[in-house]
Amino acid sequence: MNKKIWFGSSLVLLGAVLMGLAFFQDGFPGQIYWNNGPVYLSERDEKGEVDLTPDQIVSGKQDLTGLDLSVKNADVTVRSGEHFAISVDRAEKNYVTVSSNDGLVKVTGDERFGWSWGINQPTPHHITITLPEKTTLQSLSLASLNGDLTVKNSRSDQLKIKNTNGDVNLSDVKVATSGGVTNRYGDIFVKKSTLPKLKTYSRYGDINVTNAYQNVTADQAVFSLTNLSGDISLT
Repeated sequence: MNKKIWFGSSLVLLGAVLMGLAFFQDGFPGQIYWNNGPVYLSERDEKGEVDLTPDQIVSGKQDLTGLDLSVKNADVTVRSGEHFAISVDRAEKNYVTVSSNDGLVKVTGDERFGWSWGINQPTPHHITITLPEKTTLQSLSLASLNGDLTVKNSRSDQLKIKNTNGDVNLSDVKVATSGGVTNRYGDIFVKKSTLPKLKTYSRYGDINVTNAYQNVTADQAVFSLTNLSGDISLT
């Protein structure tokens, strides 16, 4: 066998062995994306989560009274569970700040949206917040630039949600006094929820409100659902 061919075949074989070892350790190659600088995540990292729950709440030094969240490029889910918790995927860890003052927890995401490259399709970054069951917050405020906002099984006196590019999903949500939901480029879905007297408006979308909700005139409403280019559905 020609020495050059033999040498080239050896390099190919060595590369295959190293690729196999890398796959065995980290799975398929993950994403290389830009988030205020180049970041590489293996498949294992993409699936991992980091706990950012503030110690003041976990230790019991402060009672949870409210949640104020503002992010740029992430899907957000607020749900109920056994105890309060905030978890983010590993890509979000260095770009999310969590603080607590007198029971009001603030979550701020400074994500930088940009290109991504890799074998697998990139998945949206995700932030998950778990609220203790049967807890009623004084205020629940969520704001996002790019991403879906989902709230499940929550109780609050006041609810304020503002989204720009993404859907808003509310399921089994109870709001006692006031608030509102605004969106620009996405739909608003509300299911099996209890809301105060409300008004709805969509400039370029359909509106469907069942008799389970008090859809009143603007001067009587204390809760509003407003959309620029998307549907509003309350069922």
